[in-house]
Amino acid sequence: MADLLKTLERDYEISGRRSLRQLRAHVKHVERFFGATRAIALTTDRLRDYIKARQDAGAANATINRELEGLQRAFAIAVEAGELALAPKFLGLREDNARQGFFERAAFEAVLTNLKDRDVVDFLEWFFWTGMRTGEIRALTWAAFDRETWTLRLHAGDSKTGHGRTLALEGELRAIIERRLRARRLDCPLIFHRRGRPVGEFRKAWASACTAAGVQERNMVRAGVDPVVAMRISGHRTRAVFDRYNIVAEADLREAIAKTSAYVRGLPTRRPKVASLKRTLQRPG
Repeated sequence: MADLLKTLERDYEISGRRSLRQLRAHVKHVERFFGATRAIALTTDRLRDYIKARQDAGAANATINRELEGLQRAFAIAVEAGELALAPKFLGLREDNARQGFFERAAFEAVLTNLKDRDVVDFLEWFFWTGMRTGEIRALTWAAFDRETWTLRLHAGDSKTGHGRTLALEGELRAIIERRLRARRLDCPLIFHRRGRPVGEFRKAWASACTAAGVQERNMVRAGVDPVVAMRISGHRTRAVFDRYNIVAEADLREAIAKTSAYVRGLPTRRPKVASLKRTLQRPG
């Protein structure tokens, strides 16, 4: 099993896959559980044991699925290479991926005031206004910035979806880029950095700021932007994934009902009289 997992990591490295870091985190749990188990001896029952152990440890179904997907890929590589004749039947758990929280702008602004690191503040503001994936934001470089047109051109190779797109830097986005220009360093190509180094993990600082602001943890669609345009900006390729993140707030529901009620109240209460076509044709003149 350990050999299969090492081959899997090497395959990710050769392919230049951006999810290599996540894979290594997932592989760690798989390797710890199966240890020196022979790959040929892995059965579906043993996979069930793994699932149960991870659930008991508090892992979410989505996390367990990602871990098993990596293992499944490792077996597929071994079968393709002729090192194994068969792979076990892998199981998939039901996932509930809809985001449960909704962050209103007032709450977001309150949290930002409790964050001292201005580089992190810019990073989070960009995330708030664009909905881009954090990994994609971390990888943004000044090579994508066109100062003449004030746009960011994201190449397909830099996107998780493999599709390029262009962002017009207007309003808040332009203000953020102007701040990043002032913070630009010649020794760092990244737009968003922390003192010249890539923006790393800041969950603890975020959690502390949320606590200090007294808040618990998408706005384009609610502003009337066509979902297709919003998806182009955020980088989501499918409507299903976009909708998973597009959480509806209670205020949105109330507004929708109010708008519908106002529209219905404005409709005529009596049906208009429809003249007979036969009579119309018989009228003189």
